[in-house]
Amino acid sequence: MENKLLHTPEGVRDSYGEEHERKLELELRLHKILKDFGYRDIETPSFEYFDVFANEIGTTPSNELYKFFDQDNNTLVLRSDFTPGVARAAAKYFLDEMEAVKLSYVGNVFSNSTRYRGKLKEVKEIGAECMGDGSALADAEMIRLSVELLNAAGLSDFQICIGNAGYFQGLSKEAGLDEKTENSLKDAIANKTSFAAEDILDEAGIKGPARERLLSCINCYGGEEVLKEALNGIQNETARKAVSRLQEVYGECRKTGIDRYISFDLGMLSKYNYYTGIIFRAFTSSFGEPVIKGGRYDSLLAKFGKDRPAIGLTLCLDDVFSALALAGRKEGDGYLTIALTKGRLADKTMARFEEMGIACLAMQEKESRKLIFVNEEKKLRFFLAKGPDVPTYVEYGAADIGIVGKDTILEENRKIYEVLDLGIGKCRMCICGPKEAAELLKHHEMIRVATKYPRITKDYFQNHKHQTVDIIKLNGSIELAPIVGLSEVICDIVETGATLRENGLEVLEEVCPLSARMVVNRVSMRLFAERIREITEGLKEVIKK
Repeated sequence: MENKLLHTPEGVRDSYGEEHERKLELELRLHKILKDFGYRDIETPSFEYFDVFANEIGTTPSNELYKFFDQDNNTLVLRSDFTPGVARAAAKYFLDEMEAVKLSYVGNVFSNSTRYRGKLKEVKEIGAECMGDGSALADAEMIRLSVELLNAAGLSDFQICIGNAGYFQGLSKEAGLDEKTENSLKDAIANKTSFAAEDILDEAGIKGPARERLLSCINCYGGEEVLKEALNGIQNETARKAVSRLQEVYGECRKTGIDRYISFDLGMLSKYNYYTGIIFRAFTSSFGEPVIKGGRYDSLLAKFGKDRPAIGLTLCLDDVFSALALAGRKEGDGYLTIALTKGRLADKTMARFEEMGIACLAMQEKESRKLIFVNEEKKLRFFLAKGPDVPTYVEYGAADIGIVGKDTILEENRKIYEVLDLGIGKCRMCICGPKEAAELLKHHEMIRVATKYPRITKDYFQNHKHQTVDIIKLNGSIELAPIVGLSEVICDIVETGATLRENGLEVLEEVCPLSARMVVNRVSMRLFAERIREITEGLKEVIKK
């Protein structure tokens, strides 16, 4: 029996000994950089009123906050993001000053995130907020501060990717998108999912140049030339100003010699709605997540009664510490690693690769017990994995690219870019059962649904049908469940429907179409942009044939 007196809760851990000493030393080094840049320390409470993080301020989703009540029944939350708390304190104590206020902090943040992600729910962050300076020079200084912090940490192989929230906002307004469509499109563009973005714009009836400009955001990443391309044909003043601001910031960065660390991505959009201008993230090849995040939030302080421009950054000390440890283990050998789903999907995928001139003869040896297969000419490394594991390998950077079914992507819900529909392995996710069960679905009755895909099932019934159901997780022979009375219906993949018909079942409702997709690690997309773009475009040409 688990001893809860000795074990920490899920998502938190003890830090001690040599590891803890190294973390403290890292913290002191980074804190000195902030002091050298003129930032003054501030300490805000570990918990705040819920309203400080409420939706209208645009920070963390409510279901990811740790919430509790005080004796007066006020809803309180553990700090999930430093910026709103620092903004509240600055509005209260500092912003009557005419000069810019530069504040820094270090402390723990808490996220009530999904289980089994390998992520801590309590991490330490160090960051900086510059309030009262709306200039491009302040933007450039924040980028330079990011470079100095990462260099001081001991990381050298990193890149800072910069975007501007105003670019998408301007194009969205020009196209006349409503709020729901804009939010859906924002997610599709941020995830580099072009086919999803096309479907959203088709449904909204957006055509012509406005449609093409919005779709171009997805592939608008790379060097300084991206900014020049982004201005072609753009009449919207907000979008033009966003690009011009990036050019101005880049000019300032060149003066200090940090331009070699910089790339651009006009499709980089934050989940935090308070960002109004420049957005930036720092990536390193040894870690699958951004190690620094930041941006301009000129509207946030107005929520606390002081309408002043502001920009900030946050660095997760735990992530940087992990990146430093992995940097010593991960080989910078120039290979791209591709994870393939075992079985027929891997065979069909390799056939597509061979059509575009990428072969791997070792994979054709069916008796081989090798785990890794290499194409030395193209500097590509392949490995086979079970479908549910592919998105995990990609999210954590063990694979740069993955080929996996859409059903697995939806069920695993990993932080990856879904960049291409390969058009193979086509089937459907459906609600199936005996014919008479259709009435139960029609009248929103309380029913039991058996499935291998509880996340997809929950989303469909809760968010699309608004029907309460009891979901039963099974691992095989799903069709058996309604036959023996375990459930009224099932949610499962349907290809031909032959098994359903043979057992007196039929498709009652379609949840979504499925096929194989190409997914990409978010860091790899920036660090190996040209090589990944080349593979993506090559596959597109093969698909068209």
